[in-house]
Amino acid sequence: MLLSLPQLLLAQMETFDIVTYQPPKGWEKKTEAYAVSFTTVDAATGTWCQLGVYKSVASSGDAAKDFASEWKALVKSSTYAGSVEPVPEMRTEGGWTINAGGSSFKWEGKDAQLIVLVVSGYGTMVSMMASMNSDKYMTEVEKFVESVDLKIPEQQSQQVTQSSQPVIQSSSTAPGPIVVTAATGVSGISTSTTNFDDGWVSQPYADYVKVVKGPVTVLLHYAIAVDDEMRQNDMTAVLWNRLMVPRYRTNNLKTFQNGSYVYNKVYFMEGDAVEMSTGKNYYVGLRVLVNNGIATCVEVISPSVSAYQTEFADQAKIEGMVSYNKFAVSAGDLTGTWEESTSGGIDMYSTVTGAYAGMNMSASASMFNLKNDGMYESTHKGAFGMTGSTKFYDQKYSGKWTSTPWDVTMTNRFEGKTDVFWCEYEAVRGGRVLKLTDKVASGIRYRLVRR
Repeated sequence: MLLSLPQLLLAQMETFDIVTYQPPKGWEKKTEAYAVSFTTVDAATGTWCQLGVYKSVASSGDAAKDFASEWKALVKSSTYAGSVEPVPEMRTEGGWTINAGGSSFKWEGKDAQLIVLVVSGYGTMVSMMASMNSDKYMTEVEKFVESVDLKIPEQQSQQVTQSSQPVIQSSSTAPGPIVVTAATGVSGISTSTTNFDDGWVSQPYADYVKVVKGPVTVLLHYAIAVDDEMRQNDMTAVLWNRLMVPRYRTNNLKTFQNGSYVYNKVYFMEGDAVEMSTGKNYYVGLRVLVNNGIATCVEVISPSVSAYQTEFADQAKIEGMVSYNKFAVSAGDLTGTWEESTSGGIDMYSTVTGAYAGMNMSASASMFNLKNDGMYESTHKGAFGMTGSTKFYDQKYSGKWTSTPWDVTMTNRFEGKTDVFWCEYEAVRGGRVLKLTDKVASGIRYRLVRR
């Protein structure tokens, strides 16, 4: 059985044009002169998914232009109503440049999503596309993409030592891999670029938010849970080894001298770096912010020490970069059910006798259901006070809702009044958090995730 396994695996692979792949099992296959496609439909649930591989054509020589032209050719507005061309995520691998991006759209009045992946190199380009109306097919899409190998065109094969390179390789350490589940736009953030008044521009990626201003780039890495290795060792060094060492050759490293920062320690390391994938020289820094067992890492990438110092005069400026993880909302991706819940407690002891005096606690849960017809429902439940004399509340509201890119208005709230909330998305790994802040009573805030 073991001896026959390689032959079995080989038999499962198929080739179309210069693309070799493992087809999704049980899907309907259709082959045309210009493309091969695979389709699956679940009649019981009304869900479907389609994968397509398109025949290679000559590259323009600019991978970004290749993606733009393929998006225009493949994503027809009449078919993919409401889709928005994304800023693609880019990666290089084995002489190829891979651009991937996605968008939501409406199909027969229901939400759906599409992903376009364009690979350019060796004078040619090839495109792949997936569309679906349910996330349950994403695992099959990932498996398909990960199985892909590309053959270097014959006219180029004499100039390289390898005739085939994998398009995608999984990596737990390299930042921002092309992962179809987190391609720009697919996480639910339709407006995936924010242009700030001070010149910074933000975009969400698979493992971080990239913030760029002129020659300086800042990566806002998504949350990392503080583990025993971080607690028992130098926090900065541990995270530097995880995030920076796999990508840079570094020297002249310096750590922040905390001085008077006794209770609010600053975790920061900086130094000269050579990016191993490109050979480019940079001056880089890593600031670690710790809150409630969560580490948020801010990576600064600048072309020189002077460029770094010009943009970041002090640690407060670096810490403030976390506020650039902010994206506008749209009515189309707001519809659905959003929830949050939180709780906390503190044990009380007498300062005179030392005797236990009970627990003071609070807990709350909120739910917003924003409907396609412009109506909403919300519930807000909670409990607070000393154990044994806890007070409870249960509030329900319903009315109309409207939105602009940065606020949401809801009628018939407390005492029949209309509430207006500042509204924004915060990108997180694999999705987004919806943040609502009451414009009149700013202490009323919600951090909601979609059910």
